[in-house]
Amino acid sequence: MSDGTTTGVDVATVRARILEACGPALSVCGVDLAAHPADLDLRACGAIDSLGFIELVSDLEEAFGVELELEDMDPERLTMLESLAAAVAAQASGGSR
Repeated sequence: MSDGTTTGVDVATVRARILEACGPALSVCGVDLAAHPADLDLRACGAIDSLGFIELVSDLEEAFGVELELEDMDPERLTMLESLAAAVAAQASGGSR
């Protein structure tokens, strides 16, 4: 699967990093971290705002050693937990989304 030049980051790893970064805010918003829904919208539930999204993207770029390109992603899905995790995992693994 790997060509030796990518890290093979999976969606679960990225999801865990997002939940770690947003965990305190999600808890305050009443989101159960153990039972988070795949369609969890981090912005709509109040866990992040515009600045928080930029900080999250910066954290993910640093954690996975990739410069994320999210321009092609549906803006309505940018702050959705599963969609964001999948896009980051694809790019961190050398693919595109």
